[in-house]
Amino acid sequence: MAKIAFIGAGSYGFTHRLLFDIISYDELRHSDFVFMDVDDERMRRLKITVKLFFDQQGLDFGKVSFTKNRKQALEGADFIINLVKIGFHEMACMDLDVPKKYGLKQTIGDTSCLAGVFRALRTMPFCMEMCKEIEEVSAPGAVVLNYTNPQAMIVMACAAVSRVPFIGLCHSVQGTTRIMARMLNLPYEECRFESAGINHMSWITTFEHKGQDVYPKLRALVKRKGIFGWKEKGDVVQPFLGPTRLDMLNRTGYVVTESSVHFAEYVPYYLRTDELAAQYKVSVDQYKRNIESKTKTHEAFFKEAQKGKLPELKRSVEYGSQIIHSMVTGTAACVYANVMNQDLVTNLPRNSCVEIACLVNRNGVQPCRFGELPTVLAALNTMEINVHQLAVEAILKRSRRAVVHALMMDPLTHSMMTIDQMEDVVDTLVEKQKAYLGKYLGKKGS
Repeated sequence: MAKIAFIGAGSYGFTHRLLFDIISYDELRHSDFVFMDVDDERMRRLKITVKLFFDQQGLDFGKVSFTKNRKQALEGADFIINLVKIGFHEMACMDLDVPKKYGLKQTIGDTSCLAGVFRALRTMPFCMEMCKEIEEVSAPGAVVLNYTNPQAMIVMACAAVSRVPFIGLCHSVQGTTRIMARMLNLPYEECRFESAGINHMSWITTFEHKGQDVYPKLRALVKRKGIFGWKEKGDVVQPFLGPTRLDMLNRTGYVVTESSVHFAEYVPYYLRTDELAAQYKVSVDQYKRNIESKTKTHEAFFKEAQKGKLPELKRSVEYGSQIIHSMVTGTAACVYANVMNQDLVTNLPRNSCVEIACLVNRNGVQPCRFGELPTVLAALNTMEINVHQLAVEAILKRSRRAVVHALMMDPLTHSMMTIDQMEDVVDTLVEKQKAYLGKYLGKKGS
């Protein structure tokens, strides 16, 4: 049976969901699992909930182990599910709060803008070191399924130092297309779509129902109702992509895959002034509210688990379990994953990370060639890719100057900060986060 290692297993958002998904396949029910995290309290809770789940499923809890040692967790692993948040909540909030002194407003900060860059700078070294350990102690052909953001920069950094298959996974493509189907009152299973781009800024380029292009219907619907004209009907909220995404649909003709509030920090159009943020209903610091909500949800989940109650098992839309199932059984599947661009999207840089359709079977995750994106979509993606390349260079070359260069390229950051301010905030954050960044970026002016 497969051995599956969860790294950063204390994650409130993913561990239980992915474990439930994996166990829902008969062929994977008896896999070996190892859970690794450095947080004692999260591990204590995880042991309680996982044991309860295994007992209720009639599974052998003896096939489960827990450790704080990463290399030990990786020994003999066939699949590594990466869920870490390096710097925890404290550093993520710092990434949002410190730049406010310079007028920079951010929403989520896990993938783009200044906060996304600093999350990448903390996380890339961990993942690069993990890949080297996988080469040493994991099973031959071991695959990393990465759920840690920022996907693109992490995938690019690991590809630069290791040949370990490092697959970035997200739920934004399948989530967005489900919303599109609901907006048009169409059964999702009858729809077909194509998507390409970069993580959190992929584009749904084709959307069909029973072979008919239904994009014209969606565009006309949004033109008629407007980007704000989606109201609640009784207790039911209508399916809604959000103002910034609908605005982008009106202007480019295509739907972007990230949520409206999150997408706002990828471009310089919606957050530059308080008036714009209010107009497009963009909530600054939404990350903090999301964490509060997730914490409350987890507390309720754990409270019920202590009473011996767990939610009903239902497979989610996450791709991780599908990939493991396909590679173990040979059953073919199609997923969207973040991989290195080897002429897959031909008008995006070749050394970038793209989110693209992939075929999965016993041979692994095999990206499918897309071709050219519409020019405006490729241009918007390339603005972000410039940031990715420079942030990765900062770690690979241990260059603090490259961090400043990354911020100079970032669309939202350079619309709200001067270059002098960028240099100042980089020095400030590197000093405050020297426990994570000192080894790579400790030398000022490098």
